[in-house]
Amino acid sequence: MAILDVVGLYYDAWANKEGDLSGVPLAPGFRFRGPVADFDDEEGYRAMAAQAGSLVTRFVVRQQFVDGNRVCSIIDWEMDLPVSPMTSAEILEVEDGQIVGGELIYDAQELRAAMAGG
Repeated sequence: MAILDVVGLYYDAWANKEGDLSGVPLAPGFRFRGPVADFDDEEGYRAMAAQAGSLVTRFVVRQQFVDGNRVCSIIDWEMDLPVSPMTSAEILEVEDGQIVGGELIYDAQELRAAMAGG
């Protein structure tokens, strides 16, 4: 499977399946770094995605750039929380048809405040 096909499954799960990553090939050693949470295994990340994905009301991949086995995507998204629409950059690394790592970059101050209830 081509790198963009693997990454496409990941973004389809966020955009159309409420974060259900069951059909996304995450490697057993998957690692994720982000402004709200970090994960060192695929199961923890899948659980978070299923929970957070139900709050996503709009998710659009605006642009993608490929550099070797890394894909950088610019994403516009909104959540069913009292926060403004967000734009983020995400870097996914793919090896042997599986996503082995991800890094999400955006200003999460407003989202952290909403999640804390204030």
